[in-house]
Amino acid sequence: MTTTKERPDNIIVIGSGIAGLSAAITAAEQMREGQGRVILVDRAPREEAGGLTKWTSAYFRLDDVYDPGETFVSDIMDFSDGRTPRWYVEKLAEQIPESMEWIQGLGVRFKRLPTYFINSSRKRLQPVGGGEGMLGALVPAAEKLGVEFRYDTTATSLDMTASGEVRGLHVIGPAGHSTLSASSVIIASGGFEGDTEFLTRELGTAEPLIPIAPGVAFNRGEGIQMALDVGAARSGEWDGFHAEPVDPRSATPESLVMVFPYGILVNKDALRFVDEGSNTVDEIYESTARAIWAERDGIAYFITDQQFTSIEARARGILTSVKPIVADTIEQLAASLELPVDALTATVQQFNAAVGEGTFDWKSLDGKKTHGIEPAKSNWARTISEAPYIAYPIKCGIVFTFGGLSTNADAEVLDEQGNAIPGLYAAGECTGIYHGKYPGGTSVLRGMIFGRLAGQAAVRRSSLSVEDTRSSQA
Repeated sequence: MTTTKERPDNIIVIGSGIAGLSAAITAAEQMREGQGRVILVDRAPREEAGGLTKWTSAYFRLDDVYDPGETFVSDIMDFSDGRTPRWYVEKLAEQIPESMEWIQGLGVRFKRLPTYFINSSRKRLQPVGGGEGMLGALVPAAEKLGVEFRYDTTATSLDMTASGEVRGLHVIGPAGHSTLSASSVIIASGGFEGDTEFLTRELGTAEPLIPIAPGVAFNRGEGIQMALDVGAARSGEWDGFHAEPVDPRSATPESLVMVFPYGILVNKDALRFVDEGSNTVDEIYESTARAIWAERDGIAYFITDQQFTSIEARARGILTSVKPIVADTIEQLAASLELPVDALTATVQQFNAAVGEGTFDWKSLDGKKTHGIEPAKSNWARTISEAPYIAYPIKCGIVFTFGGLSTNADAEVLDEQGNAIPGLYAAGECTGIYHGKYPGGTSVLRGMIFGRLAGQAAVRRSSLSVEDTRSSQA
């Protein structure tokens, strides 16, 4: 192993997604002449870098570009039943106007574009071009500011002083093992969703989950683990993860099937197991995906009929590249899906008999429900009776894990006693704040905001190291 002859006041960022880029750009903008450099390391090759940001639609949970809405804090707290640190959410809300101004200044533009939630209860903004569009603006901005990108370089462990302060990072790159000296290291390398062994250990099961996109493979949890190895505290729900319902037949990223409220979901025994219409799809897609994961072989089948084709916005909610399975009879559909024919026939008949009166309205909670069956269906219940019949297989896709590092309002990583580990920062999905249910449209937002806070704090520390050096030389 070699030690590079870098300045000790360099700032090293691990990961080139939204959190890492926000940290690196902010630090580079604020570093003064005479300070060190910002070095960003990423295990991926240049063309595949960007973490999950590269693949996400990157929705922002905002009422308007600078406005999170009056219920932003309370809504996010409600999602976790109060377990998410309130100070964290309040910090997000406080920083939104300045951070949105900053990222627009780098060339990112936002629009209220139609989402794959064809019925929803919450507003969302989207950067033009999604996450990939954001990277297209941020990477050149970072390079122009002098951020040094080191692709194909994996961070392995932190280099610490005897007193417990960060002094660098051990990495493996194209030239082999080396140590980069730095006053600060910012971990922004995502969760552990790309490591099967890590997932199995923390989730308590080996039941497979479908990676939502190729970027998942690069998020193997080393950033989290290296911080834990030097005493960092855990935070968030370690056996939880952000889930989405996907078509397992499709090889395309984010092959979502977000139209399940407009029919029924059955398991491998051809039995219903969940209320498909308990709320708008943006509120229940994650819990539904997890419910599917809990079924035998982790699979379910969305079954509907020709009435579904009258929903004009349905195509927005179907991102799979594979066509549905279609049959002229329920018996033929069961055979095509390799489901027990008698069981599926009975399930559909029982469901149809339980459908109540009311007017179907796919756009909003219509109260058209079932009576006398379990599980009930609370909205959008109408008979499955118009052939040909339509089906999509659905499995649970994993987006990112909820467990991560504990941090404070300056994005400093905390130890088990609640003290900041000097020189160590973290932002984005490697930090644990989520519990129970993911509040959609907050992951990219928090990566941007706390990435900036980490970059600012690291520069302050670097400035101190410069002053300490000057004082010792005086």
